[in-house]
Amino acid sequence: MKPRIFVAVFILMWVLSAGLTLWHGDFAKAANFGDSFGAINALFSGVALALAIYSMILQQRQNAEFEQKTLAAMAQQAETIQLIKTSLVQQANVARVTALTYLIEREEQRIETLKEWGLQSYKDENHYSKGVKAAKARIDDYQAQIKEVGTAPC
Repeated sequence: MKPRIFVAVFILMWVLSAGLTLWHGDFAKAANFGDSFGAINALFSGVALALAIYSMILQQRQNAEFEQKTLAAMAQQAETIQLIKTSLVQQANVARVTALTYLIEREEQRIETLKEWGLQSYKDENHYSKGVKAAKARIDDYQAQIKEVGTAPC
């Protein structure tokens, strides 16, 4: 809406200046009449220049403020990413410990099963001693891995 008003005022002033020039009839008189406003013209030009400089200063301030806010947001995002990374490492460690604990339980069940089979089949629970030793070695390995996870940095 405002640009329409500006255009209408501009066209109106242009028509009035053309009418004023034609009404005087003498272009020399009209030129002298226009030159009488030279000081006002210089004043408006100076004000326009001052406003342009002021708008540049405001824009520079806004750009600096935007840059500060952007850098602060980026720092906060980096901190959030670091927290997420730490959380993911901790979750992976918990999952690994859970899996290793399950494997230890399965090996302990295997040892019990081997001893039972030895007693049932051969009346000797040490009949499958190689299998029991292998299962115990795997349990020791799994427990060492759990200790490694517990001492690993996050």
